[in-house]
Amino acid sequence: MNTPTIEDLYKGTAKIEVKFKEKDLAYDVEMFDRIAKVYGDRFEADCKIGHFGYNQYFRTNFGVNSNKYSSIGSLKRAIVLSAKSRGLTVENFKIELN
Repeated sequence: MNTPTIEDLYKGTAKIEVKFKEKDLAYDVEMFDRIAKVYGDRFEADCKIGHFGYNQYFRTNFGVNSNKYSSIGSLKRAIVLSAKSRGLTVENFKIELN
């Protein structure tokens, strides 16, 4: 069984979910790594954590600033910090290949 990498997450060949202690359902982590034609071909990366049913979304600092994560560990740390600033406690992560 292959272990997903950060590149798999950006390409969409893997997905990551995060479960918060305060919520019943897991949130999806959406990651993008693309060239944005709208902004004159500038590099744009994004990381958004959200749940459609709760109608609640937030971004990590790298997601806000269009920076790209270099490892899954740094992504997890950023999600924990972003969640903590919003009063959420990360219970666990689920990462799998699509």
